Amino acid sequence: MTSATYNPTMRSTAINAATASLVLAVLPGAQAWADGTALPGTRPLGTGGAMRAAATGDAGPMLNPSGISLLRSYTAEGAYQYGSRDSTHDARVSVVDSTSGLSIGGALFYTFHAASPGGVSQTGHLAGASLSFPLGDVVFIGVTGKYLHYSDARGFTVDTGLTIRPAQFLSLAAVGYNLTNPGNSAPQAVGGGACLSLVPGLLLLVDSVLERVSKESTNPQETRSSAYYVMGGGEYLARTVAVRLGGGWDGLNRNGYLSGGLSFVSGVGALDVSARQDISGDRKGTFVGVSARLFVPAP
Repeated sequence: MTSATYNPTMRSTAINAATASLVLAVLPGAQAWADGTALPGTRPLGTGGAMRAAATGDAGPMLNPSGISLLRSYTAEGAYQYGSRDSTHDARVSVVDSTSGLSIGGALFYTFHAASPGGVSQTGHLAGASLSFPLGDVVFIGVTGKYLHYSDARGFTVDTGLTIRPAQFLSLAAVGYNLTNPGNSAPQAVGGGACLSLVPGLLLLVDSVLERVSKESTNPQETRSSAYYVMGGGEYLARTVAVRLGGGWDGLNRNGYLSGGLSFVSGVGALDVSARQDISGDRKGTFVGVSARLFVPAP
């Protein structure tokens, strides 16, 4: 894979080159689009949704925009995902580029969402752009501006992210989601994560998110004002294959789940497949995603 050149502090193999991702919609409406808990992308889906401290490629605009500058790459992506819980269908396209001389990164993305909760058809759209900036080799900052058009959330809002790499084998992240325009009903949230890589090619990941519960998109009898998520997993990166395993706790739906995924990589692109299966809770679901990535040669 000759199109990717790593930031000096990035310690993973070439398969990380610009992971552009698929969106995973678990609930229709704004709650599902808050903070990457339900929509992590194909590769993070395989690690239980945990990748905020290593959010390269499209995982950047989905989970933490500051992660785009962790890896020099230029990738175009197309993806599709199906979820059984509300018969959700999601199609996403994105372009992520961090090949500038200063490793400043940018992304453009669009997602079409369709669901049939209770047999009622719903559609929605999400479009936006991200920017990331490295402040030396240790601190990375990023911002995502996005426009949502759903039945219970419409308008413009902003995510911000911070990644710190105090050592080559450790990165830490903090993210704020939907920080502006609270009147659009997209739930605000804060999240964080850590990535440990003591063995070349092996990433160990753990994340957590605290999310404001939107009464419009959950049970009207819901009395909670917030939901807490915990997720973790691992990713082993070989030359042409990546294997991922993970799991976590879905605080909104009160489900425990397991997940896994594979990637098959060549010098010109990659095919990613991931799945999540709820194993506890009253409203279990199965979610499967596939994405295809094209690695664009750096100018």
